Amino acid sequence: MVLLSIFCGAIYFAEVRYGFFRLKNIEITPGNVLPSDIIWQAMPAGTEEFWPSLFFGGAEFERSITKYYPVLLKVKPVGWGKYRVTVAPLEIFLAVAWNNEHWWLSKDGRMWRAALPAMAMVNGMSYPSRPILAWDAQLPLPIDPEKFIGDIYQSSLPIAKISKWYDTIDRINWKNDIYCLMAKKIDGRQVVQILLGTEGNITGEIVVKEDASDWLSLAAALRNIYPASPGRVPPGLSINATYTDMKFTVSDRGKM
Repeated sequence: MVLLSIFCGAIYFAEVRYGFFRLKNIEITPGNVLPSDIIWQAMPAGTEEFWPSLFFGGAEFERSITKYYPVLLKVKPVGWGKYRVTVAPLEIFLAVAWNNEHWWLSKDGRMWRAALPAMAMVNGMSYPSRPILAWDAQLPLPIDPEKFIGDIYQSSLPIAKISKWYDTIDRINWKNDIYCLMAKKIDGRQVVQILLGTEGNITGEIVVKEDASDWLSLAAALRNIYPASPGRVPPGLSINATYTDMKFTVSDRGKM
């Protein structure tokens, strides 16, 4: 007990005299993604007086920021009383229309409202030019609001399948005419309705199966049927390619 008391007293004296456990430095890199005061305010209580508290509370510190701001954040010690905090904006995969709102979906499967005020505090965000994805209300919720407290949600969207949709339309000859991909149900089956044109002027639609494996074959068939419109689907058409036997129908969209 005497030795323990002497040891504790020595540590206390060293702390009072030399600030042995005081936080010496936090390097934020890069320094322009988030304002530094946001990072400092999220530090565990007592970090400045006892720097190991950030080491033990690092995971909670990261979550306290990433659940409100669309960023990746990592903290690690780089010396006695020194830390490096690395911050990067989330990489946006595409825009999602759901529940009468526009959302952003990141490549790592996180989702947040496009109108989130915290977006104004994050520098370095880049926005893709991919057609918007509209997620129908009949489909399962794209987020689980009960699973996460904050403004950045973990998405429950089938990211791998959706990535396949967009990878495939990048290879079809009418990709530049696509305004929106609508994931929806028709007769109880999930399909993708591809809208052509612009938001204010939808010129046609192509309804395909959710499995994108047949999309390239459909694009080739349409190219052969309409050789006078290379790289495009003639406006005014509604094409239904949801049949299981690879057949499709073409009708006048205005007469449906």
